[in-house]
Amino acid sequence: MSGPAAGGAAGDPVLEVDGLSVDIRLRRATVHAVDGVSLVVGRSEIVGVVGESGCGKSTLALALAGLLPENAVVRGSIRLGGRELAGLRERDLRTVRGAEVGIVFQDPMTSLNPTKRIGVQVGETLRLQRGLSRAAAASAAAEMLDLVGLPRPREQLDRFPHELSGGMRQRAVIAAALICEPKVLIADEPTTALDVTTQSQILELFDRLRETLGMATLLVTHDMGVVAGHADRVFVMYAGREAETGSTADVFDTPRHRYTAALLASILRLDTPRKQGLYAIPGRPPDLTAALPCCPFAPRCPAATQECTEQEPPSAQAGGHRWRCFHPAGLDEPAPETAEAPR
Repeated sequence: MSGPAAGGAAGDPVLEVDGLSVDIRLRRATVHAVDGVSLVVGRSEIVGVVGESGCGKSTLALALAGLLPENAVVRGSIRLGGRELAGLRERDLRTVRGAEVGIVFQDPMTSLNPTKRIGVQVGETLRLQRGLSRAAAASAAAEMLDLVGLPRPREQLDRFPHELSGGMRQRAVIAAALICEPKVLIADEPTTALDVTTQSQILELFDRLRETLGMATLLVTHDMGVVAGHADRVFVMYAGREAETGSTADVFDTPRHRYTAALLASILRLDTPRKQGLYAIPGRPPDLTAALPCCPFAPRCPAATQECTEQEPPSAQAGGHRWRCFHPAGLDEPAPETAEAPR
């Protein structure tokens, strides 16, 4: 895949994030969940946000949708189609969610109300945002369920969530997120709870819908394999910060940040010898309640030097490929050693 310039987008910019930081204030500490993130998503573009659990991916997604808890403090800019969303009041954000920003969460069963029929839930946003009648909303819901590939869509309108399979429920959640044809779809781990076959179908659905609707998509996942064949660009996060970003081809073929290289080394490949175990990144992600005036990956990085533990690494860029690392991985450097598989 070819990609745009770092921080740029393949088409017209739809979502622009600049210097976004999110602090979660707890009783005895403050979690610096997102720290100075900047990214742009263009029309019909899929950007994959990847990283381990606890790196700030989901907090970033919630911040973009205005769904953070009351104890969150947000700084920076979030522009949707040129409109500033950061700092909007809740009543103003309600006019944006669903209408301009669609959201798909990880577990479809908890995303749907078990006491309401599928047709009511899929068409609810149309009734709230566009003032459609119940009959008109139901008709539009059937059309959207058909678009997302749900079989016999009109029959599904009267069913309850427990009557559908996991894959069918996720398609219903996606239909509800897309019913108003939003400018941006935020998909937070949308395939984690699904089997491998259904995962592939859902990801192919995203590919098809971004072309059909011209929709910008932010695909949040911990799985590098998910973004490999479906994202135009990759945004790697670690400790709430940008580690590396660029086209999918650049990031996968020539990873520069040591964390990105480690994530790629942990992917199971068909040509991996049977006796060779998967690579596991040593150590744990840092405590985000503490100040990190250095490279946050330094304690886990085999190439770390003293400057990595004392200073924040500068940003470097080659074309559309950007990273923050004192000792970027070279093109001909070997991948991290893997452990021998247990016998």
